[in-house]
Amino acid sequence: MKARLVPLVVALALLSGAANADETSTPWTGESPAKSRLIVESYEFVGIGNLKAGVQIKLAPGWETYWRMPGTSGMPPRFDWSGSVNLADEPELLWPTPRRAVAYSQSLNVYRDEVVFPLNLRARDPSKPIELHLKLAYAVCRDVCVPVLAEHHMTLSPAQGEPGIDAENAALISAYTGRTPTPDPETSGLSIRRVRAQRDGRNLALDIEMTGLSERRRPVVFIEGPDFVRAGDAQARPSDERGTWTVRVGLGPATQANTLAGRRIRITVIDEGRALEQIWVVGASGSSTAGLGLTPVSHRLLDPPEPGTDALFSLE
Repeated sequence: MKARLVPLVVALALLSGAANADETSTPWTGESPAKSRLIVESYEFVGIGNLKAGVQIKLAPGWETYWRMPGTSGMPPRFDWSGSVNLADEPELLWPTPRRAVAYSQSLNVYRDEVVFPLNLRARDPSKPIELHLKLAYAVCRDVCVPVLAEHHMTLSPAQGEPGIDAENAALISAYTGRTPTPDPETSGLSIRRVRAQRDGRNLALDIEMTGLSERRRPVVFIEGPDFVRAGDAQARPSDERGTWTVRVGLGPATQANTLAGRRIRITVIDEGRALEQIWVVGASGSSTAGLGLTPVSHRLLDPPEPGTDALFSLE
């Protein structure tokens, strides 16, 4: 049984009047089971350097909202900044590591109780204010799923001196930044040594060779490619190299093999509370059935696997 989506029950959080709004936080918008607000560490900024902010969502007990890859059902949050003024570019948004949950035989990637999505903002013209206008759309689910819409407005001003810092907001943003997957193997304790795209009968699969897995060796692996997303709770098997384990994730029909050459694939591995996220590029050479080699590249956490592409299908 799937949680039912209530199509006409939309929480329009367009009113301002919730409690405790100040210069570094917008009013809470929405009522139970979910409410949201926009927070910043300072309402002032200097130059074009990054200003740290966050979108905070609080949930009633038992309710959940979703990660960017929801799972077999659900809706990822959508953030529309198109109404903002004097932003240098789209805010860099980070996704804290989700919980893996199973409900009604569906595998889901969720947040419970509270989540803050950290943001990095930059001014196009540092001599002028930044006017933030966020249109936020997300879903919250329990026995039913309810879509929620919210709008948040805030103005940030060029600092005349040293910007004042809201210590509480800064600590909250920092805490959730620390919960996002890292591309650094030393920080996560997880390391991807090698990735190969292998033919598995008529299908294509990724073999990910890793070190640092926990004793259970059952990581959750997410693959985001040019035209697909995949997720799976994988059982690692020993590799030829001592201390190295291989995790296999199916991609679908092997006819995709030729279209993967030179494309970027984002790999996220979550293992016992630790999370590694890296961008790999499928090698243009070696496209035989022996396998396609993948090479890691440096990236920001927000880099999409391929600009302008959407998932055609999603399998768990």
